[in-house]
Amino acid sequence: MAMVLSVPAIQQGVPSQIMAAGARVEVCALYLPGRRATPEALLPGIGVAAPPEMAAAMMANDTAI
Repeated sequence: MAMVLSVPAIQQGVPSQIMAAGARVEVCALYLPGRRATPEALLPGIGVAAPPEMAAAMMANDTAI
């Protein structure tokens, strides 16, 4: 199952809790360039989503947004 979170949720430490439960956490491909940051700015274990893969995950029947 995929879960899409807003930026405020990400800023509140939710990613660590989600990863601890075994989920994959990724930021939007536009997030880092928009902040003039690189993937090194992310918490360990957080990746950068590929748009086609993220779109497919968001459209899956078992996804909660």
